[in-house]
Amino acid sequence: MSHVPEPRLLDVLEGRGATDRAHVDACAQCRARLAEAQAGLALAAGAEVPEPSPVYWESLRRQVSRRVDEESERRPAFWRRVSLGHALAAAAVLAGIATFLPVAGRHPAPLPEPPLPAWSALPPAEEDEGLDVLRAVAPVVADASVPAACGGVAECAVDLSDEESQVLADRLRREIGPGKDL
Repeated sequence: MSHVPEPRLLDVLEGRGATDRAHVDACAQCRARLAEAQAGLALAAGAEVPEPSPVYWESLRRQVSRRVDEESERRPAFWRRVSLGHALAAAAVLAGIATFLPVAGRHPAPLPEPPLPAWSALPPAEEDEGLDVLRAVAPVVADASVPAACGGVAECAVDLSDEESQVLADRLRREIGPGKDL
């Protein structure tokens, strides 16, 4: 007797797959596997995964932006001026040519750089540029005449409007000094 494969067993768990459900009801081994999958799903649903701080997301956004800028600077000036339409047309022509090239001359493409996982830790304190900003903001926030309704500097900074963020950035530039990148 063949048993229900894992992907279809998950369908049964979610209430789909009537024919597989009939097999699971009749087969003790598949019922046990289904019960094990249900227990694993319940365990995963109860796990508490902390959300990274808003400072982390801002740091990640800056790093991605910096890498995109670095990548575009490495491209020759010609490619920076090419429009999306030109790029798509060129890609279509290259794909057509590559179709007719001999297979022996092809090499596998290198693997792309793995993306940063969403759960990775913040950089070490000596490498984190955001800490300088937070240190510069701390006296400003501590001296504020209106008590903050948030739990800390990071939470307050997240709730700022675009105009307030710009005012804060200008003030920080004055406090930190020229030439420092926020």
